[in-house]
Amino acid sequence: MIGGVSGTAAGIVAGGDTADDGDETTSEADTADAICARAPPIRLTPACGDTDENADGPVFCITNDSEHAVSLEWRAVSPPDERIEFIDCRRIRVFGEFADVIVTATFVGAGDEVGNVIEPVGAVDGERIIDVRELEQFPDDAIIGSVEAFREEPVVPGVGAFTASNPQFSACQEVVFGEVAVGDESDERVAESESDEESGPDPATLETVTVPAGATTCFTADVDAADGPVAVQLFREGAMIADRSSATANSCPLPVRVGRADPVTVPTRLITSTLCSCGRSRERRGE
Repeated sequence: MIGGVSGTAAGIVAGGDTADDGDETTSEADTADAICARAPPIRLTPACGDTDENADGPVFCITNDSEHAVSLEWRAVSPPDERIEFIDCRRIRVFGEFADVIVTATFVGAGDEVGNVIEPVGAVDGERIIDVRELEQFPDDAIIGSVEAFREEPVVPGVGAFTASNPQFSACQEVVFGEVAVGDESDERVAESESDEESGPDPATLETVTVPAGATTCFTADVDAADGPVAVQLFREGAMIADRSSATANSCPLPVRVGRADPVTVPTRLITSTLCSCGRSRERRGE
């Protein structure tokens, strides 16, 4: 179905875009894939989850590929059982039990005409990665704008259990299309969902971090009395730009010791090479 973006935003998450390497795609793509390829300028990656090097808690990394240092805020929370995470511009990870999921994606067709595809992509049983490059109904250059999940039928756009909008929709357009071809309608949906929180996030619950240009800053995050995955919500100027869970983190040590007290900033290539190696090791083990 071709049409406009529908639904409202109930959750927002982000990651880094993975380049399309010819006809090769990775069906079991994981965190390492996202950080190993071209991506929007700022992205949050759940790096390592359960290693001796990570005794103080799960490690998350913020990569800044822009030309300027960025000041951000973050907080750790216990993630809900049902959630949608944007791994990158073309992939999402859905947690929960859903009868169907509708994905809305934007593409640029012949004559530089912009179009939207709104299509159901099937059920989710616990956890599922959805990559629009692997689905015939989506054009090769389509990027995900929003997602709507349904616990039961009928599957009608706009009446799902909840939806999630890509908070880096404009950045994804620049990466995939080379320009911002359409306005970021997700900004309006995100603003609408955030308006439900009268005062926004409590500043007392936020940690601040500054990431230099072209660098990656890693830190540990945990939740008191939490037994299970930890999620980090990343904010910029009061707006949430990412929400990622340690449930998708690699089980491998980082090349630097990340302690509880202070974030550690390292060259992005150092983290990238480590996480890529971890991803390849997981494939060899059949995980």
